Amino acid sequence: MISPVKRCLFACVVALGALATRTVAADNWPQAGGPDGSWRLDKGHAPVAWSVAKQEHIVWRTKLPAGGQGGIAVWGNRLFLTTFEEYHAGEPKFSANILGHCLDTKTGKILWSVKLQGENASPLMYAYSDSTSWTPVTDGKHVWFFNCSGEMGCWDFAGHEVWKRKFLAPGEPFNKQHEPILYGDTILSVEPLAPTEPGYRADRAFWHYIRGIDKNTGKTRWIAEDGTTYYCTSVMGRKADGKLAVVHGRGGPHGVPERPIGISMTSLEAGEEGKTVWRWSPEEVPGGPVDGVTFNALYTMSWTPQYTCWFRHAPEESHLVFDSNTGKLLRTQSLVKNADYYQWDPTKSAYISHLNVNMRDMKDFSPAVPLQAGEVMHVFPNWASNIVAYGYHYFFTSTGHRRNGYAPPGLSGPSHCIGRINLETGKAEYLEVPVTVERQPGTADKVIYDTPVRTRPIDNNGVDVAAEDRSRTDGWTIPAFFGTPIAINGKIYLSTMLGITYVIDGRAKKLDPKALLSVNDMGPSGETWSLNSLSFSNGRLYNRSLREVVCIGDK
Repeated sequence: MISPVKRCLFACVVALGALATRTVAADNWPQAGGPDGSWRLDKGHAPVAWSVAKQEHIVWRTKLPAGGQGGIAVWGNRLFLTTFEEYHAGEPKFSANILGHCLDTKTGKILWSVKLQGENASPLMYAYSDSTSWTPVTDGKHVWFFNCSGEMGCWDFAGHEVWKRKFLAPGEPFNKQHEPILYGDTILSVEPLAPTEPGYRADRAFWHYIRGIDKNTGKTRWIAEDGTTYYCTSVMGRKADGKLAVVHGRGGPHGVPERPIGISMTSLEAGEEGKTVWRWSPEEVPGGPVDGVTFNALYTMSWTPQYTCWFRHAPEESHLVFDSNTGKLLRTQSLVKNADYYQWDPTKSAYISHLNVNMRDMKDFSPAVPLQAGEVMHVFPNWASNIVAYGYHYFFTSTGHRRNGYAPPGLSGPSHCIGRINLETGKAEYLEVPVTVERQPGTADKVIYDTPVRTRPIDNNGVDVAAEDRSRTDGWTIPAFFGTPIAINGKIYLSTMLGITYVIDGRAKKLDPKALLSVNDMGPSGETWSLNSLSFSNGRLYNRSLREVVCIGDK
């Protein structure tokens, strides 16, 4: 029989071991959404300011063999990401084959690479994702690489293959949004059902579902009851009762088929995997059309143990707040009325404050997005770039396109802004930020506001590898699928296709110019192409562009 003293010592050892395990996990970035899949980490001190163009606060830079846009997984002294195979001038700018790479986090050296062959080729450097878009995941012993064109696999840290599996890749248009999620021994993927799988229906052949895949074998463990839009970034988290779940959405443009339009919470608890905790559909609320434009699920489904959030586009642009435990709609908050708008005035080279205004009455200074007679401004949150943190929902506003057909005609805006809405009060705020900064060593920075900037998707061989012209814009107007922001210890990191990352004080009382802590670059303005989220590990940030991967911090 174990004595009380030994029992106590044993309990202490177990508790310390569990604490050590949690600490190790928290010091790494094992997947796109960070240690717990929520895209938030409230510990550590990440770099706030850097410049690749000026080589400021850059530990190392490593050239990549080809372009790519997925995120970065980090564990200890190993870093993982994907690229396409090397492109040769004159070849079609489409590919279904990618490479998974392992790098040394201390030096940036590429240690080994593996190949994943898909079936459905994607455009190269497409502004809405491509074959490289899904971020690898790792548990410290193995890494799992994903080719959105239809293949995934497991390798150990020495690069030895454990298993591979093919899966049904999406059809056109090739919009990603899903990011693989690792919890326990299960990886969450999003795929259609195969004709041989239970529950398959011919009339739902193109429906996508979250499925749990055994990380050790590649076999499917379970498939979610509710469908999910492939373009949606599902987010993992815990409810107030501590139970693990994932929130995902249904509905969107381009005829995505999953119904009913709305959002779902699916359980990840042992014995309840794949079961629907709750689902909500706008059909339950009168007013306005119910379709994949008015209510669409292209958003990152960010949530906390208390609140789950979503956006509505018509008849008035709104923010929806749900109870994360029950799925009950708690409130609908206007993105238009009673807003504070901090706008850059190019005629004065200074910010002007519009407080408690109706955004319908506002005008953009940007000459690229003039309002025509009878048009008004619409608030259109960027689909992928939003995050709930510190009592607010932060998002980029897409700029200048005419996509809202169920409200007064007008343009999306306000131009080049970071927005946020208070989850409790519904107060909306908008801060215009610089589009880019031109930096060269030994010269003063040139900050550029309210002017569209084109970029060149050029690889390390000097070849333009983009398959279409939308990938040569700055991404604000099309609107591109910018990477999902991350929140680190009170600060929000939001990035654009130009390789620009804005750092915001996430707890600022006002989203005014003082809340903008820095504007950072991944290289010379107009010559850098990047479409991923940042990763954070052991005091350093990791980012990648088409041409290189960068370690940010102090040497």
